[in-house]
Amino acid sequence: MPPALPADTSLRTQVYDSLRDSLTSGKFVPGQKLTLRFLAKALGVSLMPVREALRRLVAEGAFEMRPNRSVRVPLMTRAKILELRDIRLAIEGLAVEKAAAVATKEQIARVRRIALEIVAARDVGDNVTDRKKIREYHFALYAIAEQPTLLRMIEGLWLQTGPYMNLLYPKFISSSRGPEGRTRLLRALQAHDAAAARREIERDIGDALTFVADLADSAGNIAPASPVAAKRRRAPSKAPATKPRGVPLFQRAERL
Repeated sequence: MPPALPADTSLRTQVYDSLRDSLTSGKFVPGQKLTLRFLAKALGVSLMPVREALRRLVAEGAFEMRPNRSVRVPLMTRAKILELRDIRLAIEGLAVEKAAAVATKEQIARVRRIALEIVAARDVGDNVTDRKKIREYHFALYAIAEQPTLLRMIEGLWLQTGPYMNLLYPKFISSSRGPEGRTRLLRALQAHDAAAARREIERDIGDALTFVADLADSAGNIAPASPVAAKRRRAPSKAPATKPRGVPLFQRAERL
């Protein structure tokens, strides 16, 4: 009989998943320093589940361990981002190729809805929602393939490139052909055209990460950018008196 799981196993998983989501959707920026105490307060949990989640994320290359109970989002070089680009092209291209072969009308409709939400976010300059929806769009596509090991590999790559999403705003996003590419990809899914679907996702990933790589200085280092604030149509409502457990509320950047 297997040993009983610790009582806070679900909380540990929740904290880990929340930090992963924040990394892959660009809520943290390269070079940002985060203390265990700050993260625990932001998530509304004790230090223990945060400490265990960070150990896993350090092992996955998403954070670097620093002194004084803190971690840092790694900085990136041109060579590293190009390496990650090439790996993502191969792996995510494979995922979309497999997805195109089996996609249902319902799954395609969900991807289309998210694509429209990206356009809506950009129309009002809401870059926070934009980044969130970009991640949601990609992973909705990859999930169609029903390849859990492949999906986990993709998540690991996004942990390393997600913090650089901020560098795509505003220049790349305003000049990119993202909406047209997403439209073509949706048509490929409808036609079960795996080669065309793969071509579109590779163009999307390749253009974005090549743009980031080209921002490197003469030494090959890529300078981090501050998080892009969301523009809102109206004043934000007051925060609730108590924070729900496990909700990422990272509202302050701590840097080295």
